[in-house]
Amino acid sequence: MSILKKASMRLKTTVEECIIMNTFVGAEYVMANALIALKRRGTDFITFERLREIGVKIQSSFNEKGLDAVILTSGSSISTAIFDFSDYFKCEEIDGNPAIFIQKDTTITDLENRFVGYLPVDILGALIEEIDRMVA
Repeated sequence: MSILKKASMRLKTTVEECIIMNTFVGAEYVMANALIALKRRGTDFITFERLREIGVKIQSSFNEKGLDAVILTSGSSISTAIFDFSDYFKCEEIDGNPAIFIQKDTTITDLENRFVGYLPVDILGALIEEIDRMVA
């Protein structure tokens, strides 16, 4: 077998191995659903640190359940989501820590209409379940 053929076969295998997770859950979905759950419990904000912790726990849970998703809650993903969805979210500091708030004129219904229902059903269900469990 030629070197080129071997390299081609290895590249194909590597590409196939990399195409495992194909659903990306943006920070805006985690943020919105966390803020919905928190707002229903009387809290108006979530810190960047807490959101990242929730993202890590959700990713771990998805991996355990075999769900095909990648949770994007790095600092830059959070900042980008706040900027891209500034009609819904704003950033302020609480005790020197950056936190995300729902915009004054945005309701839970607004968040649900925009951020609930656009992910695959199994992923959305598990996301909401995990968030509800973590903010309880």
